Amino acid sequence: MDHFYDGQVRRYILQFIRMMSNFSYITGKNSKGASETLQVPVKYGDMSRQVAQIIKKGSENTLIAAPQISCYITNFAYDRDRMQNPYHIDKTHVREREFDDATQTYTGAPGQAHTIERIMPTPFELTFNADIFTTNTDQKLQILEQILVLFNPSLELQTTDNFLDWTSLSFVEITNILYTSRAIPSGIADDIDVATLTFRTPIWLSPPAKVKKLGVITNIITSMFADDGGENTLEEMLGESLSRQISTPGNYAVLLLGNRMTLLGEAGNGLTTHADNRQNKAFESQSQYGTKINWHKLEALYSKTILGGATQVKLQQSATNINGDDIIVNVTGTVAIDPQDETTLLFTVDVDTVPTNTMNAVDAVINPLTFNPVNAPNGTRYLLTESIGSAKDDSTVNVGPSAWGNLIANANDIVEKVGNIFVVDFNADFDDGSTQLLRGNLDSSSLGDSTFNQVHYVTNLTSGIQYKWLPENSMWVKSYEGFYEPGTWTIEF
Repeated sequence: MDHFYDGQVRRYILQFIRMMSNFSYITGKNSKGASETLQVPVKYGDMSRQVAQIIKKGSENTLIAAPQISCYITNFAYDRDRMQNPYHIDKTHVREREFDDATQTYTGAPGQAHTIERIMPTPFELTFNADIFTTNTDQKLQILEQILVLFNPSLELQTTDNFLDWTSLSFVEITNILYTSRAIPSGIADDIDVATLTFRTPIWLSPPAKVKKLGVITNIITSMFADDGGENTLEEMLGESLSRQISTPGNYAVLLLGNRMTLLGEAGNGLTTHADNRQNKAFESQSQYGTKINWHKLEALYSKTILGGATQVKLQQSATNINGDDIIVNVTGTVAIDPQDETTLLFTVDVDTVPTNTMNAVDAVINPLTFNPVNAPNGTRYLLTESIGSAKDDSTVNVGPSAWGNLIANANDIVEKVGNIFVVDFNADFDDGSTQLLRGNLDSSSLGDSTFNQVHYVTNLTSGIQYKWLPENSMWVKSYEGFYEPGTWTIEF
C-alpha cells in the first residue's frame, strides 16, 4: 500500500481548539478603579509532567500562568454502531472550470471532466478533554458560563468546505463536567485549580479517493454477424453503403526522422505521404509538413502525462501489392519528451515490432556512376540509386567505373558480387515478359512475378536503416521513418 496522510484527525483537533478559543474574562479593578478584559489562551496538551514543566518554564520558582485552557484527546475508539458497508464505492462526475495559463485565472468555460470514486470511510469516536486552569473561582465561573451555553448538548463541527467530502460534517457533544481537581492538600503542594470538560465527537477516517480524468474515445471496435451465426464481411452485410472514417483528436500528424518524432498541426495534413521519404533522402524543410506543436498540448487534450520509457507510440503503415493485397504493419516504440525541445519526442523502437527482412542485407546504398567497387569482396551487395549500363542488346556501353564490367542494372536494383562479376539479385523493373537475368544466369521470365510483386524489406548495414520495397510505386522507402497522417498513429499513455 502506498503511503498517504491527509491529517484528518489533526483537522478535528484544530477545529476543537478553535471551538475553545476567543473566550475572555474580566479582571478585578486596579488602583484606578478600572477593570480589564483579557483573552484566555488555548493550548494542546494534557497535564503530563513534561507539559507541567513547560508551563512552569522549567523552574519550580515560577507560578503556572493562569487562566488558560488545555485541550487533548483522552480516547480514540472504533464506533461499531455507525459501521456501513465497507465495500461500498460512490462515483461522482464533476467538471472543473477551464484554467487560463496566460492569466493564471479560471474562465467561465468548462474544463476537464473527472470521475471521483469515493470509498466508504471508517467510523471512530474521539473523546476530548478541555482543562480550564484558573486562579480563583470568579475566573472559572466566567469562562465556564461562556462555554457551557454553547452546548445544548452539542455543537456542529465542519472540517472542510469541499463539497465532495462526505465526512466534513460532525458534532461535538459535552458528556461530563468535573468542576474542580482540588483535594485536601498534602505536604506543601498547592496545585492550581482545574475544571475539566469532557466532549465526544463521532468522526470518519476516509481512504484516498480515486480521481480519474475522462479521456477521449479513439477506437471503436464492432463485430457484425450474419443471422445464421456465421461471420460475414461488412461489404456483404452493408453492400454499397459501407464507409470508413478515422478521427484523430486535434487532427495532428507526426514526422519521424531517425529517433526524433515531431508533432505537426493541421497544416501538415495531406502535404506528403510516407512513400515520399525515399531511400536516404531526408526531408528538406520541417515547415513544409506543418506547424510544430508542443507535446504538452496533446497531454492536456487527453489529460494524461507522457512518461519517459513507459508511454508508447504505435505507427501504422500500409502498402498494396500488385495483385491488390493490403499489407498492414504496426511499428511500436517507447517515447520521452526531449528536455531541449518540447515539440520533439525521443523515439526508441521496439525491435520486435520492426518488420522481418525478406532479403539479405545490403552493404551500402550507392550511386554506381560515381562509386568504384574495385575492392569489394565476394558476396558484397549494393542497392543502386541510379541505372548503369545500357539495354541488353547493346551491352558494350558502360558509363560507370570499369569495375562494374558489363553490368546492366536499373535504379532501385540490388546487385551482388558473385565471383569476379556483379549480377542483379533484385530487379526493380521486372516484367513477366522480360529476358533480363536474375543472379546472372537465370531467365527471370521463368520465375513468374510473385516474388517481385510483394512488399520486401532489406537493411543497409552501413547506416542500420531498414528499407521497404513498394511494388505499387516501384520504389524503396524507409521502412518506418517518415510522415504519418492523422489516424495512422496512436499514443498509448
